[in-house]
Order: sequence, then structure tokens, then C-alpha cells
Amino acid sequence: MNLRLLNGLSWAALALVGGFCVIQAFEWVLAPSNGVVGAGAADMAHGWLGRLAVFLITGVTMLLTALIVLNAAGRAGRENIAVAIVAAVAAAAAAAFVRYAVGATPADEGPRYMLMIFTSWLGSAAILVAGYVYYLRALSTDEEARTAQLRRSALETQQLATRLRLLQAQVEPHFLFNTLSNVRRLAQTDPGAGRTMLAQLTRYLRAALPRMREHETTLADEIELVRAYLGLQQVRMGARLETSIDAPPALLEARVPPMMLATLVENAIKHGIAPLAEGGAIRISAQKADGALKLTVADTGRGLAAAASGTGVGLANIRARLAALYGERADLRLEANAPRGVAAIITLPLA
Repeated sequence: MNLRLLNGLSWAALALVGGFCVIQAFEWVLAPSNGVVGAGAADMAHGWLGRLAVFLITGVTMLLTALIVLNAAGRAGRENIAVAIVAAVAAAAAAAFVRYAVGATPADEGPRYMLMIFTSWLGSAAILVAGYVYYLRALSTDEEARTAQLRRSALETQQLATRLRLLQAQVEPHFLFNTLSNVRRLAQTDPGAGRTMLAQLTRYLRAALPRMREHETTLADEIELVRAYLGLQQVRMGARLETSIDAPPALLEARVPPMMLATLVENAIKHGIAPLAEGGAIRISAQKADGALKLTVADTGRGLAAAASGTGVGLANIRARLAALYGERADLRLEANAPRGVAAIITLPLA
């Protein structure tokens, strides 16, 4: 049998029918017309068990028949009162027939007794069908709601992935065009240094490009990219640029979004340090704070006012990606660095 036809069959339903049959058996035993009352406890118990077995066969048959008819009609059919009536009639008729088939019908009262069983159980079948119509309708509604929720979740996931790809695509050309522009200017003023920087760029791109389209990378990989980028800038700026990176080994396997740290470093050099004739220093650090990962890029550049000019692509992009990936669990904030410059701090869930 197709299991779909038994949709809604459960132990709870069987227990409900069983409880109804127990009560029916007690009523039969206690009815004076059946001659069991006063016959002794053993006879009453024996009579009750015998009736209970018959009623259980009748009740379970009625339950299964009603379910099969209702499920065969589908949800649209169950909304039709005529289908519900057919299910109740079929359930009561099947119960009467099965009682006859198992020998629970007196031989001398076959048709008349079966009709009596049919009419006496028809009311119970109607109540059972009405309850199951309501239950199966609620079951279908819940299933449709779950399906709709899964579809919404899949759509939201797809939209999030698309948004992240667009944001990532925004970072890549911005980051690379700035670097190539630096190579071009250096090639015009110092061809030897330009060739060195181009070799550094080739090494950097070989490491960076495979990671640019990923949604996550490790802190160790991100720091490796930052080191390569700083190597490029060191060729261009020489002694004007000082750098240091402090990341505890225990945090190197933490998962972080790619290119965010590199974007902060680029922003610090472009808007904070490069415009100063004396240059400056960049300090990159990673630490665990209150169960979160705290990444800091601090520079000794021109300060907060100059850093704000980088929000068009760099900082705004980071904030959008953090919101898309982590919601309110992550943020980017800018603070004044001492004695001068800006500290850009990213806080991420530590995973």
C-alpha cells in the first residue's frame, strides 16, 4: 500500500481509538442486558477482554479505512463535505464487515446484526473523520509553511551569496588598480625599483587571486596577503614605511573574510601615511577579546578626518560585507590612535 494513504496515522491516534474501545468494552460489560453483571469478577474480566478485542478490531479498521479514503482524495478532496461523508460511511461499513469476517457476528443474525453494527459505529466514524479532516488540514498547512520557509531561506542565501560576490568584485579592481597605478608611477621615476615592484606584484597576485573569490579564509592566509602587499609598498616608499604584525599562533586558524585586513592596510597607507613626507608606521594586531576576534590596523598617519575619505569603497565595503555575513555580531569602528593617526578595528565572531 502507498504509505501516503496512511498519512496522519500515529501512535497517538491509535491510543485514542484504543481508549475509546476500552470505554466501549466497559459499557458493554456493565450493561444488564448482556448478563455479565453479577457473574463474578473473573467472568466480567473475561467478558471485558473479549469485547475489547472485538472493539479494537472494529476501531482500528474504521481508523485505517477513514484515513485511506481521506488521503486518496487529497487535500482538495478533504475540503469537500461529500468526501468526508463517504469516508465515514466507508469506515463504518468496513468495521462491520471485518467484525463479520473474524466471526464476531452471531451466525443467526448476520445481515441484521451487521446493519446494527454499521449504524451504531457510524456516529463514531463521523466524529473520527471530522477530527482527521481538521488534523490533516493542519498537517498540510504546516508542511506548506515549512516548504515556504525553506524556499525563503534558500532565496535569502542565494541573495546573500550574490551580494557578497558583488561586494567582493568591487574590492578586487579597486585594490588592483591602485597597486598597478603605483607600479606605473614608480616605473616612470625609478625603472629598477619599478621592475622590483612588478616582480613583487606578480608574487602577490599568485598568492592573492585564488583567495579573492572565497567567502572565508584563515587569519594566517590573510596575514600572508598583507605581508605581500606591504612588500609592494615597501619598494615604493622605502624607509618612509614601517610595519609590524602581531598575531598569536593560537588565532592563525581563525576564519575571517578575505581581503578585509588588506583593505584596511591599503586605506591606512593611501589616506594616512603616503601623503606625509616623513611617512609613518602601520601596526597590525590580532587578539581574542570576550570570545570574539579583534583585528586592528593602527597607523601614525593624518588622522580620522583623512581616514573618512576612504569610506567610498574601502570602509563602506567592509561594513556591508560584515553586515551580510554576521549581522550585528560583527562591526568595524575607527578610533584615534596615539599619538597620531587612526586605529581601524574589526570585531568578528571567533570561529
